[in-house]
Amino acid sequence: MEVKHKPKVFIHSWLSDDLLSRLEKDFDIDHHDTTESILSGNQLLDRVINVEGILVQSALIDKTLIQSFSNLKIVSNVGVGFDNIDANLCTKMGIQVTNTPGILNDAVADMSMALLLAIARRVPEGDRIVRSGGFKANFYHLLWGADLKGENLGIIGMGSIGQDVAKRALPFGLNIKYHNRNRLSKVIESTLNAEWMQLQDLLKSCRFIVILCPLTNETKHLITIKEFENMKKDSFLINIARGPIVKESDLIIALESKLISGCALDVYEFEPNYDIRLSKMDNVVLAPHAGSASVKARTGMVELAAKNIENFFLKNDVLNPVNKIK
Repeated sequence: MEVKHKPKVFIHSWLSDDLLSRLEKDFDIDHHDTTESILSGNQLLDRVINVEGILVQSALIDKTLIQSFSNLKIVSNVGVGFDNIDANLCTKMGIQVTNTPGILNDAVADMSMALLLAIARRVPEGDRIVRSGGFKANFYHLLWGADLKGENLGIIGMGSIGQDVAKRALPFGLNIKYHNRNRLSKVIESTLNAEWMQLQDLLKSCRFIVILCPLTNETKHLITIKEFENMKKDSFLINIARGPIVKESDLIIALESKLISGCALDVYEFEPNYDIRLSKMDNVVLAPHAGSASVKARTGMVELAAKNIENFFLKNDVLNPVNKIK
């Protein structure tokens, strides 16, 4: 009897037991659970030699790693952003790259609003006061925050997640402004009551600014001291996209110089490292890259990444191609 060839697949991600068992029926699986650690360098390289597929969460699939492969056919990313993968080199080498769009939209849009409300109404600051025993009375000037109604919300990156943020913001009475490489259709703009603006005009006119664009060569350091100097002094920056979009050293200067009123960050330029000065500022809210961290989103992302692996090898197709392979 002919033995069925099982493609060798390295999984660098959390998986449910049921999903892992399903994949093991058709694939030779080597699994590293990322609830324990994120592999890099030689640790990662040692695990991926001779694999045909990689299902990856967080780990860096860079030039050094890719050029060491002889059999790799697909990299299935757990996440919509794929800046952890050198997709251009994968394309040149005929390696399929996939991602998991759509499933995390609600979770990230919810978190965007959570961070906006948290920094506007000083929620973490209030939590610290109560936990430390500092709540002695409801003093009249305690924790005055920013109102939302009637203010401008600037969304940088008006893709599907940005549009979902706009839908959530409208009932709060926020006016939607946005900057996008491609302007939305008039129908969508009308539905969201959204106005397209040049980036510098948006920064000048919006009190709340949410970054939701992908990290590319064009968007790295999109926000530097020049942009902070152009922002309103009572404005708040919320970054839930990718850390390097904001030059972190310039953000520190902007906060210390009171060029802006505060910020809420879910991502960092050199994460998981970040400038420790941020943690000492009351007008800063910090989260650990948890934008998509809901049960539905995280389980759904892994499931879709697994389906991309299954479809590629078993059906010669993928659901969510990032690149086009000849």
